[in-house]
Amino acid sequence: MRTKYLVSISLILLINGCVPLWEDEPGWDSGQRVELYTRLGLEYMAQNRLASALEAMNDALAIAPDDSTANHAMALLKLRLGETSDAEAHFDQALVSDPGNVGARNDYGSYLCEKGKWANGVKQFEAARDDPFNTEPYVSQYGLGVCLMGAGEFRAARDQFRAALAAEPDSTAVLYQSARVSYQLEEYLSARAFLERMFGAGGVTADSLLLAVRTERKLGADDLAMEYAARLRSTYPGSEQVQQLNVLMSKSGNG
Repeated sequence: MRTKYLVSISLILLINGCVPLWEDEPGWDSGQRVELYTRLGLEYMAQNRLASALEAMNDALAIAPDDSTANHAMALLKLRLGETSDAEAHFDQALVSDPGNVGARNDYGSYLCEKGKWANGVKQFEAARDDPFNTEPYVSQYGLGVCLMGAGEFRAARDQFRAALAAEPDSTAVLYQSARVSYQLEEYLSARAFLERMFGAGGVTADSLLLAVRTERKLGADDLAMEYAARLRSTYPGSEQVQQLNVLMSKSGNG
């Protein structure tokens, strides 16, 4: 307990730039030093101090090149730095070292899907979702649903969002994606219901208000659509969504 306490205090001091980082601090084993450097690198990333983050994570990997957590952290940093080939290599190493690193699988899946590599992204999310030791499978279900939507597999995406909502019924992110997929499937009443739940949970965004306008126009509820449009303009003036709204409202008929 005393060693862990000293490590945590040292981390606070290091983040504030108060003390140097000694590799041979008495009482620290290699695993503790790797954890310290990795946590320090993540703290620097959170502060957008990317050069310092890179130095700390390189130090971690110099001690344990195959460490799954350190490789996962480095992959995220490499993405921030725009070095995608290196990021993929670190994701791969993280999962070779620990196939049960669910967080790395989720992050890797998100990256792959953002790059349009749908099949590989789906594979990562499915592996994470089906891991018996995954304590938050709804996170993987949500990511899988987003990936499937990107691939145009809307019904399969809807199933994943339903499963995620069963675990997290008030998640505004899942409610929004559920509304999106319902809209794509032309299930407009369902889309309305998900949006109303989202708004009730305090999850109002420019995107959700624009989707509400589109949905109400599809349902022929023009007065309600106008209310959402006014809310979007007043809350997010000058936004890209308002520009899209102006184009939409200039058209006749349903949007």
